[in-house]
Amino acid sequence: MLDMPAAKLAWRPLAARWSPVIAIVAMLGVASAVWLAVSWDTAQLLPLRLPAVLALAAVLFVACVRPALAIAIGLRDRPRVVRRAGWLLLPVALLGLILASGSSDGVIKAASAYTAFGGPISRGVRTPFDFDRDGYARFLGGGDCDDGDRTVHPGAAELPDDGIDQNCVGGDPSARQPAADVGFAPVPASVPADFRVLLITIDTVRADHFGMYGYDRKTSPNLDALAGEGTVFEHGWAHAPSTRYSIPAILTGRLPLDVHYDTSIDGWPGLAPKATTIAEALAPFGFHGGAITNYWYFDKSRRMDQGIAEYDNTNARLHSGVAGAGPEQTKGSSSREQTDKAIAFVDRNADKRWFLWVHYYDPHYAYEPHAGGFGTDDVALYDGEIAFTDQHVGRLLAHLRASGVYDKTVVVVTGDHGEGFGEHDIKLHGYHLYAPQTKVPLVIRVPGLGAHRSTTPAAHIDLLPTLVNLAGGKPDADMMGRSLVGAMTGIDRDRVVFQQLSYEGNHEMRAGADRQCHVIYNVSPNTSWEVYRIDRDPLETTDLSGGEECAATRAEIERWYDQSQVPAGAADALLSSRPALATTIDANLGDSVRLLWCEAPAKARPGETLTLTWTFEARAEVEPGWKLFVHVVGPNRSTFINGDHTPARPFEWWRPGQFIRYTTSLTIPRNAIRGRYVVNVGMFKGSVRAPATAKVTVRDNAVACTELEVEPDASGAR
Repeated sequence: MLDMPAAKLAWRPLAARWSPVIAIVAMLGVASAVWLAVSWDTAQLLPLRLPAVLALAAVLFVACVRPALAIAIGLRDRPRVVRRAGWLLLPVALLGLILASGSSDGVIKAASAYTAFGGPISRGVRTPFDFDRDGYARFLGGGDCDDGDRTVHPGAAELPDDGIDQNCVGGDPSARQPAADVGFAPVPASVPADFRVLLITIDTVRADHFGMYGYDRKTSPNLDALAGEGTVFEHGWAHAPSTRYSIPAILTGRLPLDVHYDTSIDGWPGLAPKATTIAEALAPFGFHGGAITNYWYFDKSRRMDQGIAEYDNTNARLHSGVAGAGPEQTKGSSSREQTDKAIAFVDRNADKRWFLWVHYYDPHYAYEPHAGGFGTDDVALYDGEIAFTDQHVGRLLAHLRASGVYDKTVVVVTGDHGEGFGEHDIKLHGYHLYAPQTKVPLVIRVPGLGAHRSTTPAAHIDLLPTLVNLAGGKPDADMMGRSLVGAMTGIDRDRVVFQQLSYEGNHEMRAGADRQCHVIYNVSPNTSWEVYRIDRDPLETTDLSGGEECAATRAEIERWYDQSQVPAGAADALLSSRPALATTIDANLGDSVRLLWCEAPAKARPGETLTLTWTFEARAEVEPGWKLFVHVVGPNRSTFINGDHTPARPFEWWRPGQFIRYTTSLTIPRNAIRGRYVVNVGMFKGSVRAPATAKVTVRDNAVACTELEVEPDASGAR
């Protein structure tokens, strides 16, 4: 082509045979632009990212054709050496430009989130530059701070107290974790000693769609009136953007990824018996527990009913799934019925001191129309769902007044997470930590305390310690939040509240927010930071990660994240010498690990939680990525209980000659049949199991290390 006459390389599109096609495309482009301008409210909610990227790529291609041909013509008349050098230098220059510009957090986020192709392309380009083959490179969002050491990268297990920053953030943490400051404060004498507690959680509501937070539409008159009598937390946050993570955090006062879960349940996990719920924490003070819920996830098999005497999830039947859709879309309405049941509970327990949790689900997608709504577009329908829910919450509050117990009832209202309407090109919720998905209403009305707008950042895990503090209880080591009693009495302070998100495909995100800043750390698969000044940019439209804004907030998140990577019990798991054991099974798991002994209770009942004790000897260093599988198998393989885990002291920390002992727990399913159960254990990495040998039975590289007998439950039903 380089030897063709220059005239044949001239680009004259309007004279070419393709000119009719070009004209049609141009007219379609103009028509699309006009439609976007006229219908922007609708267009911004549509999944137009991929078409937009393809259209932009086509425009850029057309624009670059003529300059490219000009360069080709210019090189044609140059000496052969110059031509060859030009063609060799061009890709090198382009690659250099990619590497130079692609390390910016803003570029990484834009390429991965907004172009549809950026993530796969950047991962492909990163691969040749992953010099230590640990899955992370220094460039293009790889985040590797030492590409000559495969034990150092953003996904590495952090080995504390060794002077090395294995995960490339926050420095080197200590294995001894500091005790959390739960912040209990004196309760004013004006608070009734015998108050009741009403906890209202509303699904899928963002703070900026409520009147108390300045919204123009009258979506929440009843809750606004409640807010006028209580404390409105101007910076209220969910720790995660979905019900499956937020409700366990609310109920147990622990961050979503730190909740004590029962993973033996199919689908989303439930609470383990060792988790302490609000109802259980309040029970010693004479509270009679009740719950009115309405979603399949709240089925009693997931133990959301721990500590609750009257648990009613029958209104879940009023919400059904949509064919072809996942949990992000349901249909049905239940606010009226939820309030009816809550009123019946109040009347039924008029002579008791009660704790009642009521969950309202209606604002969840798909949005349904209600009488007196605001319109038919998605935002209007969503606001109508909030207003409908507010109407029936108002009925419940009115009944408390009419019954004479309102002035002796602490009322807590919050949303479990928010909802996106195109901000960051994201609709709905579940996979991002941005403010539209996680900034939620939070109001606490305490009889005897005045109205107040608190500037203290607050979040879901603060609710349990706050209620225990009000009830006269004491801090507990399991509490991860901070009491808000001080804030409700007018003592405000700034702090960082933390967020966690983990889902399929190695997607790990962490974040923190204070009064001014919301900082997001995209841990993997594309490592980057995002920084937003939410005090002046509440919808987070401008990422400031390229500057020094919010540096103190980011540093606090780095310290927290780094410390959170150190498992609880990691320091105590390392023994000073070989422990005394009556016998051993000497199970060699690969060449690096020897399981000396595992211990389980001899007997258990369905529903009970077992404690398993593991004692190991480290024979050699273990490569990153290995975990322990624990499969408890019942008679005729009728029951399978999964106890897979990373040791309390991760394998990567082990050094030859060390002895490690720690405990794990797992729950026998409530429907488990009686009989003998075998605990099988081994090491795995992905789909590969380490070769296993032992003094006991080994099948498929799984060591039958111990067994137990499951007896009938207390009722003798099984």
